[in-house]
Amino acid sequence: MDRCFHNPYEDYRGGAVSVDGSFVRNLINEYVATILLHTNPAKAQRNADKRGDLYVGNAGIAYMFLRLHQSQHDFKELQPLVNAQLYINDAKSKAKQYTQSRSRDERCSFLCGNAGIYCVAAVISSTANNLDEMKKDLEAFETGYEACKPMHFSRYGSDEVLVGRAGYLSGIYWLNKQLMPQPFEDNRISELCQVMINSGRQYSADKGSPFPLMYHYHGTEYLGAAHGLCSILHMMLESPWFKRNGDAPNFTNISKTKLLDIKNSIDGFVALQDHDGNFPCAMEDLSYPNDNPLIHWCHGAPGAVYLLIKAYLVFREEKYLHSCRRAADLIWHYGLLRKGPGICHGVAGNGYVFLIMYRLTGEVKYMHRATKFAEFLKSSEFLQRSRTPDCPFSLYEGLAGTVCFLIDLLEPQRSCFPFMDVF
Repeated sequence: MDRCFHNPYEDYRGGAVSVDGSFVRNLINEYVATILLHTNPAKAQRNADKRGDLYVGNAGIAYMFLRLHQSQHDFKELQPLVNAQLYINDAKSKAKQYTQSRSRDERCSFLCGNAGIYCVAAVISSTANNLDEMKKDLEAFETGYEACKPMHFSRYGSDEVLVGRAGYLSGIYWLNKQLMPQPFEDNRISELCQVMINSGRQYSADKGSPFPLMYHYHGTEYLGAAHGLCSILHMMLESPWFKRNGDAPNFTNISKTKLLDIKNSIDGFVALQDHDGNFPCAMEDLSYPNDNPLIHWCHGAPGAVYLLIKAYLVFREEKYLHSCRRAADLIWHYGLLRKGPGICHGVAGNGYVFLIMYRLTGEVKYMHRATKFAEFLKSSEFLQRSRTPDCPFSLYEGLAGTVCFLIDLLEPQRSCFPFMDVF
């Protein structure tokens, strides 16, 4: 495939797998130094970040520093909490500008707007024991709740994860894991999920979709994690509707019609997996197949894995785990992407799949694969021939997300792709 490097490594052949902690720490230090050199808000720079958001802005870098601070390993020399506050304060200053200058509703835009900025700000403020500031940050984030309730608050699509309801819900779930007491009660979460159900049903009926639930973004019926069905369904599975009682599935909190619509949509998606293990980017690809498919978190198998794992954990059906394994095997062969190191469409994002699969299954082969993807980041071929992302220091496109992957490589039992924890 033209989009990836040839994988030069042998697959797992048995035996123990160890992580070279010195190599990983040195790479983290190198990347953080590069990020600080080029983006430090305390210094006036021509190429300084012009956006504050999580996806490519300073809030994403603040999140990286927060992850360093929360790590079980000692990164005090990087001053992670101090830097997290520095970057999030700059992002919040941009959030105010965003509100004035952007036409879309930034209040509920998570990865690419103000909701994500204030979400991460609240946790950083709490971590720094600045409770007054945390309250203000939470209040700013919560303005997105009412903004998300109209079924069609954006004519471009109101449900996906970058700027829609699924993204806002991912922020709620993260806040509820990070803060005590939990800021969002179950009934408020369920209310947004119900709007998302209604939206998917209406669109599916209007367009004659084969899925009970279908959505669009800018007129395209995307299926992947960034813009499409995967993340929307995933965020429904994270809802109070699917709260578990021990290991047994417990569906007493959800009506039979909603349960069937969600599960049948998941099963319809699983049925689209091709013989290689990948998934189409959008429904239109079923009519016009792509000879050079995308194998990214944003589009394709690497992002689909999070929905599939969550479905497996909720429904305990082996077909979902089997689908995950097929996706992971594909990523091993074709996941060393030329686009760079990032987590949206880069080597680290694809390496994350192996960490999550290791955490799920305990199978050492996935840890082997994750270490090899990290090793490739320092290979001469990658350094000489990979592309430079548009935002090379950011959370989703660049080095900040790569640092998160490396942190989790050191502590795989806590690994979590940003804002998509399935456990």
